[in-house]
Parts: sequence; C-alpha cells; structure tokens
Amino acid sequence: MAKENYSNAPLRFFLDKLCSKSPEPGGGSASALVAATSAGLCGMLAALTVNKKGYEGSWDEMKKIYEKANRLKDEMLNLLQKDTEAFDDAAKAFKMPKETEEQKKIRAEAIEKGLKKATEVPLAIMEKSLEIARLAISTLKKGNEMAITDGAISALFADSAAMGAMFNVRINFKWMKDKDYVLKTEKRLNDILDETRKIKEEALEYTLEKIGK
Repeated sequence: MAKENYSNAPLRFFLDKLCSKSPEPGGGSASALVAATSAGLCGMLAALTVNKKGYEGSWDEMKKIYEKANRLKDEMLNLLQKDTEAFDDAAKAFKMPKETEEQKKIRAEAIEKGLKKATEVPLAIMEKSLEIARLAISTLKKGNEMAITDGAISALFADSAAMGAMFNVRINFKWMKDKDYVLKTEKRLNDILDETRKIKEEALEYTLEKIGK
C-alpha cells in the first residue's frame, strides 16, 4: 500500500499520525520537519534583511541565502516523506526465508543492502541540517537584528535535527556486517554533529549578548 504523502498534508495530519500506534512517520521524519522549520526561519531572517535600510551591504548575500534556505526547506520536506519508506527494504529482508544455507546467504545480503539504504535518508537529513546551520550563523551575524532570535532558533533547530537523524543512522549499525562502512559513516556523522553543535553554541552566545542576558 502506498504511503501517505505527509509533505503535502496539513501539519495537523502529520502530528496526529505521529502521535499514534502507526510505525510511520517516526523520529526521522520528525527530525526532517524540525530541519525544514530551521530552514524556514533562516529564510525569513534573510528575507527581512533584503531591502532593509542599514543592511545594504548584506542585501545580495541575503538574497542568495534566502534562495538556498527555501531550497533546503523543500528538500527537507521531501526527505520527511522519504524517511517513511527508508526501512521498507530492510524490513522485507528480515522476513525472508532462512531454512537453507543459500537462503540464509541471500537473506543476509538483502538485509545488508536494505540497512545501507535505510541509512541514506537520515544521513542526508544530517548533511542538509549542517548546511542550514552554516546558513543560519551567517544570516544571524549579518541579518536584521530585529529578527535575530529567529536566526538563533534556526541554528538550535538545525543541531537538534542533526542529532535526531543521527539515531536513525546508528540504529542500523547493530545489524550491519560491513564494519568499514560503519566506521566511515560513524566518522561522518560525528563530524556533522561536532560542527552543528559548535555553530549552535556560537549562535546562542552571540544572540544572548546582543539581546542582553
């Protein structure tokens, strides 16, 4: 049966389904929604800076940031939908017969392939959350100070989205046999989390200093 198209459905529909016994949408899709919100906030701050008197030197950069943030928002909504399907192949592989040695081999290969496919979406959410975080800190420091807190929240949400998606990557590691793949992926996600956390901390400190602790 085809999955619901959550990316085009009302937010209430998504949240009601999330708060139910349905296995999807889950944490990965929720992380993508947080990241889409982060991109939206970053885009808003950029839009509020363009043509704003006193920020003429930032107008061109903010126009570019707005376009990137808007694109990332849409990409995150697409990943929100894809996450509902990410584990399908692995789930089917776990149900494959394992009576003979040949069946066990075919099943193991299918599980491995399915698990790697299942890591692609949450890892992409992490990668794009990092892109958003980088945009957020740039917009925060050069954008309209009247909306500075929105930039800080954008950075905060980008870090949270990356952290949330990380769990959906790591949960697949426990069944994987390809340890080189696991180590390579583990290093990448740790690098992402390290950078998003640093950006978040920088953004929060900068904003608190600006608005007064």
